[in-house]
Amino acid sequence: MKNKGLRIRKSALSFILSFFMILSLIQFSTLKVKADGNVVDIFNDVIEGQWYVNAVQFVYDRGIMVGTSANTFGVSQKLQREQFAQILYSMAGKPAVAADAENPFKDVKNNPGYPRDAILWAYSEGIVAGNANGTFGVGQAIQRQAVAVMLYKYAQKFHYNLTTNDNALDGFDDKSNVANWALPSMKWAVTQGIISGKGNGKVDPAGNATRAECAAMIKMLIQKNNPQVGDIITFGKYEQDDNEANGKEDIDWIVLSVENDRMLLISQYALDNVPYHTSYSDITWENSYIRNWLNDDFINTAFSEEERSIIPTVKLKNENNPRYDTPGGNDTEDKIFCLSVKDTETYFGDYNSYDEKYFDGYNQRLICDCTQYAVNRGAFRYIITEEDYENTLSKKGYSADVVNMRTCSWWLRTPGGGNKYACIIGHMGEFGAYQDREVELDTLTVRPAIYVEY
Repeated sequence: MKNKGLRIRKSALSFILSFFMILSLIQFSTLKVKADGNVVDIFNDVIEGQWYVNAVQFVYDRGIMVGTSANTFGVSQKLQREQFAQILYSMAGKPAVAADAENPFKDVKNNPGYPRDAILWAYSEGIVAGNANGTFGVGQAIQRQAVAVMLYKYAQKFHYNLTTNDNALDGFDDKSNVANWALPSMKWAVTQGIISGKGNGKVDPAGNATRAECAAMIKMLIQKNNPQVGDIITFGKYEQDDNEANGKEDIDWIVLSVENDRMLLISQYALDNVPYHTSYSDITWENSYIRNWLNDDFINTAFSEEERSIIPTVKLKNENNPRYDTPGGNDTEDKIFCLSVKDTETYFGDYNSYDEKYFDGYNQRLICDCTQYAVNRGAFRYIITEEDYENTLSKKGYSADVVNMRTCSWWLRTPGGGNKYACIIGHMGEFGAYQDREVELDTLTVRPAIYVEY
């Protein structure tokens, strides 16, 4: 058995089953807008900041879904059955369909192209079956549970993750409304996070799927079965908006690497303000307060026992400071950690500018905001001004997008110009062996890094 998207190379059945159980804990979404155009600018009905924007961008970039017109995506329009067949056909790479391919549907004309090729391909693969009256249902709005069935069959064909929690629908008041023919598929789709509730405890199985909802489902399916560097993973929970009444918020993690059987992640936002150490004293990562906090308080607060089971203990090389040669201390074994100077150079790419004399540079990709929870606990948050850009950052090679960005400074584990100092990423992406602060400062933040096994 081989998972096409994740290219599993270990053949033991026990490993594969374990892998599928692990991936069910993790949700994937998208991080970056690709070069094909910003959908907010292209489509009048795609509104900046709405929940569906990343999903629409994802499917548009990949040619999986296009607009209903040149300037309309059809965000709230009901998705039609032939449109969904075309979406699946596009995901599969639009395989050739013979001119004499079997056509059992009275309402599908034998005209090559849309929608005939998509429908007949999906029929030949067992993904669609049509209606009892011999029609496919061209022009009919598709139900959410029918989307689940077709996606489940597509997932079976392409050997995607089929892990299903038999109790997945128990939290929905309308679970009895799920048709028997759709029950296994709905349980699978909810388990995988592909279909979620619509509020008020409803999963709305017989409701018609909108085009925005479909985009979100497709994005989740693809990302979950083919994680890539730059994706964002939702994994674990931590207080972030400083409103404990609404519970802890999902933690978003950026995928820094995907190699062998594990992924390296770093939190998208700085989650808390924590001093590197509690006093102004000589310290290395091994005995630092921040290391103990991450591997005790944070890990037990942010992750369930099941989630902690897929976070491996890794051996960290704690290098000396590359400019001052300040000792990095002993190698350590950790589950949660801060990146080192070397890690950051490796995973965040080239500097926008770099001074070889001082081992110091600027990197726009390192700019990071912190949570409101961290701010309320004392973290320093900065907003980059037009003056910052004109006087400094434009000369460092930054784009004008940085103006008005909210930023913070965050710790690395590498020592600074002495063991009473630790390296940091500055609030404008300043980075390198020369960038350090006193270890007891409590206005700086932490971006945890973890490996996740798969």
